[in-house]
Amino acid sequence: MIQRQDDVLTVLLTSGFLTVPSLLLQSYKQLGLSDEEMMLVMHLFQFRQEGVEFPTPAQIGQRMSVHEDMLMSVLGTLQRMGFLEIGEDQIDLHPLYRKLIEFHEPKQKKPLASLDLLEKKEQNPFTVFEQEFGRPLSPLECEMIIKWMDEDRYREELIREALREAVLSGKFNFKYIDRILFEWQKVNIRTLQELNVHREQYRNRMPGSRQRQGQQQSRQPSSAQQQSQQRPGSAPAQEQDGQENKYDAFYRMYGRE
Repeated sequence: MIQRQDDVLTVLLTSGFLTVPSLLLQSYKQLGLSDEEMMLVMHLFQFRQEGVEFPTPAQIGQRMSVHEDMLMSVLGTLQRMGFLEIGEDQIDLHPLYRKLIEFHEPKQKKPLASLDLLEKKEQNPFTVFEQEFGRPLSPLECEMIIKWMDEDRYREELIREALREAVLSGKFNFKYIDRILFEWQKVNIRTLQELNVHREQYRNRMPGSRQRQGQQQSRQPSSAQQQSQQRPGSAPAQEQDGQENKYDAFYRMYGRE
């Protein structure tokens, strides 16, 4: 019995040890990694130490007892969140190291202004949201962004613009941003160009805009028109134009106009 225990101990000591940065173990939650995602990362570290640069989902699944489809989904999530890069012949973990360094390095540089930050299109949306919110995103918040892109099929440019609307309104809230995207979808806005066209049409429907157009078309208004404009108790321009539609009311509340 003692001999068997000695043999097992020998196998354990000679089978090697997994080297994982202690900072990663201490702060993976703050970085936005779930326990399942962290376990997958640890297996990737193990495969790399064994000389396997590109383990297949089947190889990983044998160690994690997770279905291949689920592993592919988790790997895709980690790639979209900027924790790894999947190449033709390797799974690169250097992005994870960079995130870990950025998280722990002293914040000495002056942060970009919100609008400047949103203009940096080379950054992925997860990074932009984290810098705007001033903290790492939670797993649920990351899943929300992934849902917007994968399930709802919102373009990244519209997600950035919805975040801009929230920043300008002082509302750092995912439900608020989700509501903006939903309302844009309801009126068939799919691109930033369509959104800009809609905004221009909205501005043209504003009472003040119509009044200015009328002044340009008529150089000398008649005395009857002047009396009508000055007559007390006349109906407001908004009532004369008719009741505004449902989206106009929403955009006045949530938009920048």
